[in-house]
Amino acid sequence: MKSKICISFIIIYTLALIILSILGNKTRKGYLSEFKFDEIHINQTLELNNLDIEETKKLFTIDNQLDNNALSNYIFTNEAITNYNYGFKLKYYSKIFRHSDIYGVYIDTNKVLQDNSFIKEINMDKNGSPFGNLISTNKINDENIYNVTYYLRIKKVLISLILFITFIYLYVNFSKIISKLEKRNSKIYHLYLKYDNFMTVKRSIILFILIGIILFLLHLWIGFPGYFYSPDNINILTQSVQKNYSNWHPVTIAVTLNFLYKLFGQHTFYLTLINLICLYSGLILIAVSLYLKTKNRNIMFIYFISFIPNFYFTVITQLKDVTASMYLWLAICIIFFMILIPIKRLILKIFIYLFVFILIIFSLLWRHNMIVSIYPIILFLIFLAVYKLNIENKIKNIFIYLSISLLAALVLILILKITPHIFIKNQINLNLNTPNHIFLIQIASCAVPNNDDSLIPTNWYEKEKNFEDLKEMYSVNKYDADAYSVSWRKERIFKPVYLEDISKIWMSYIMKYPYSYFKFLSLHLSKWLSLNIDDYIITVVPYDIPKVLEDNGFKTYYVPFNNLRYKVSHFLDSGVRVPIILLFMISIIIFLLSIFILIKHKLKNYILLSFSFFLSFSSLATFFIVVAFSPVFDSRYMYPMLPLSIMSIISFVYIIYDFGGFKKIIKELRGNSK
Repeated sequence: MKSKICISFIIIYTLALIILSILGNKTRKGYLSEFKFDEIHINQTLELNNLDIEETKKLFTIDNQLDNNALSNYIFTNEAITNYNYGFKLKYYSKIFRHSDIYGVYIDTNKVLQDNSFIKEINMDKNGSPFGNLISTNKINDENIYNVTYYLRIKKVLISLILFITFIYLYVNFSKIISKLEKRNSKIYHLYLKYDNFMTVKRSIILFILIGIILFLLHLWIGFPGYFYSPDNINILTQSVQKNYSNWHPVTIAVTLNFLYKLFGQHTFYLTLINLICLYSGLILIAVSLYLKTKNRNIMFIYFISFIPNFYFTVITQLKDVTASMYLWLAICIIFFMILIPIKRLILKIFIYLFVFILIIFSLLWRHNMIVSIYPIILFLIFLAVYKLNIENKIKNIFIYLSISLLAALVLILILKITPHIFIKNQINLNLNTPNHIFLIQIASCAVPNNDDSLIPTNWYEKEKNFEDLKEMYSVNKYDADAYSVSWRKERIFKPVYLEDISKIWMSYIMKYPYSYFKFLSLHLSKWLSLNIDDYIITVVPYDIPKVLEDNGFKTYYVPFNNLRYKVSHFLDSGVRVPIILLFMISIIIFLLSIFILIKHKLKNYILLSFSFFLSFSSLATFFIVVAFSPVFDSRYMYPMLPLSIMSIISFVYIIYDFGGFKKIIKELRGNSK
């Protein structure tokens, strides 16, 4: 009965989507309205007309206050300015067929340009948003732009939902479907039987590996050479070519790239290649280990993990946060494999764990605060080693575990501290990663609400800046730490140099005003929980090498954008984004459940359950350290949570499956509690 209801729902839902899609795809007329010309559009207008933004703004700044009205008036009365950037919103004549929870809206930009010769360029915001911006040769006041052709598309999340429900239904009812086909003596069943007899364990493993390799090659084709055109990546690539290393971004990245250049030549795809090798090697290890334990070939569906848009498209980027996470991902996948499929040969086991340690160290050295993500995994490996010693004395066990854990923490800190000194000789470059701005915004969170600047040295302030400027800054900006002191922000309050005793003053303010500090953290916590893990690149957009790299002999690897790659990537982009709050909830649920089960019942998969606990602990540690010490709200800082949460789910679900299901384990736990 339940099966019939589910099938009926899938059919009705699918038909509804098809009908709505056909109705929405019909072209309709709307108009552009609510034109905006705010600070963003003022800056873009000045840039379009080759005017220096900061120098122009200085002409209209009195007592450190920018007169936006005077600046706008200057722009609209200056005959030398011939291009204007405006924001707008698309509005509709129809009350039904418009942007909604069901539909995303898309305008015919070519038709708009053809009908309105004064518009040079028009762009809509992504994901079917009704908002956009345009470049006009005319001034646009309050008038509307009429007869704008648009059409509607069903939102991807609705399509993803039906695909997900269908997949889950087929997966859960696979054996029933095969059984029904057998009763009907269906040809499909006989084909399945031949396939089932042909696929021995050895052949199945080969198939799993081949699927992983094929998906890897597809991913590389779609993402090649990777999205590297961001300030962080360009800075790292430039350092790697010029060998002028600093530690603003971990020096290990540029040094590793320089090493690869010497071996294979200067190319732009190395970091993308590393990301993809780690991703698919890990997935292959998970798939093979689970298959060997369950002998269930449906395990191959584990590869669908890679198609989560936050995973699939973000891994194409060359952001340091992603590569650090991918090193950690491969390390935990190897550990998972070793737990499920123990290797008896001691030399091979030592070699594999040595490789795991190297991956963890690379992860540590690839991102400044990655220590909080990798240390719980180190703690698990120490736990595993102490557990294998099989010492009966519990106090001795605890003492050995805590001693090694403390030693490991000291070793990790030493590695972090010493490594930059090996490659960086210039003391100034060594101090470039001083996180002044992070401390300063938190100092402001305590000092400003309590009107107390008694602990802030006056020599920290920029010339002609003081506590009044800090109060004004904090009143409008409680989130962006960069604005307080980094060198590229001209509105900064403090000097972008080493500030003596900043950590002591920071701690003193927290001790003095703990309520203000925790109020600041709670504000940041709520905002972080409202974000998604962004994928940064929705469709494949290859980039030329910037001139600064070309001048240093860097080869340009430009892959022409073609229609097939666009269609494939657009299709893959139809999945649902993973919100940070979901990763947080998964981590905290598995963390608490693992503790509960470990206390209540010693399962035969005690080691794997402990692994799930440490994975969720690692994910939560990452979350809280980012909340407490992130300079801006950039979701890439939370990226390590994604692979950690995925692996914790896989290991925890396998534990439940191996025990006999949720009902059995709950019954067992209840029995123990009596």
